Amino acid sequence: MRPTSRITAWAATLATAAAATIALTGSPAAASGGGFWSTSCGDGRACIKLAPGHSNPAGPFWNIDGCGYHTINDYYDSGYAHGNAFDVHYADQRWDRVEAWTSRGLDPNNRVTGVTVLC
Repeated sequence: MRPTSRITAWAATLATAAAATIALTGSPAAASGGGFWSTSCGDGRACIKLAPGHSNPAGPFWNIDGCGYHTINDYYDSGYAHGNAFDVHYADQRWDRVEAWTSRGLDPNNRVTGVTVLC
């Protein structure tokens, strides 16, 4: 392979990796496919609300589908359990629990990496 071909192939690989990273940042559950954005938290749902300075055109609430672990990648300031309790997992390995039929504040300065809905 000629040197310019190697550089071109390397640049294409790097561009693809960067695009994948940007896509996952914009959609917190893209990796798990389990949820939707809304202007409110739906009945029977576990929901997390984006922290100030973070936005989504469809609304600030990520409504989580189903039980179990869901991959997330953004900053949130509130959790709402309109049904089952759930655990919010942070990048620094800490976690918060939102008990069933309650709401609570989350750490808006700590990136959420996942949510486990307890069923």
